[in-house]
Amino acid sequence: MLSVVDPGVGGPRDPVAVLADGRWFVGPDNGLISVVAERAKKREFFVIGWWPSNVSVSFHGRDLFAPVAAMLARGQRKAARLRKTTRLAVSFGPADFAEIIYVDHYGNAFTGIRASSVSPSERVVTGSIRIEHARVFSGVGRGTVFWYENSLGLVEIAANSTSAAAKFGLGVGHPLVLETA
Repeated sequence: MLSVVDPGVGGPRDPVAVLADGRWFVGPDNGLISVVAERAKKREFFVIGWWPSNVSVSFHGRDLFAPVAAMLARGQRKAARLRKTTRLAVSFGPADFAEIIYVDHYGNAFTGIRASSVSPSERVVTGSIRIEHARVFSGVGRGTVFWYENSLGLVEIAANSTSAAAKFGLGVGHPLVLETA
């Protein structure tokens, strides 16, 4: 898998490849692939040594990471010039992020919490607001805020026919707590 969210492109971070539970992940050593690596039962870390002569300073995804991901997909590990290392320089660890990580244009708030780790009987709490679970939007009344498992497998805070973010002033980085009902 190729992953590139790289605000530090052109900076001092290393390009890395991680073999996690038999699958390759390629990207910048900025924490992006660290959660996958930390959750894997078996993992190996590598710094990518292959470097094209015409690499752009701002398009490493295209010029560096995509070719290396293709090499690894074709089984050409030697071509990528991987140098084994003991760990990634930046790691967020295996835990979920109990905060809002994204708000879409509808005002739905994606959290960094895997829904598989939460029981439907638990509430998502933000400040003094307690949010109950519903399986789908039609399971609650118009304007009701609820949490559900989104298509990415994350806990998402939403509201039927309105913006949950606007209703409660939710934004990226907003802390959350889980509470047993």
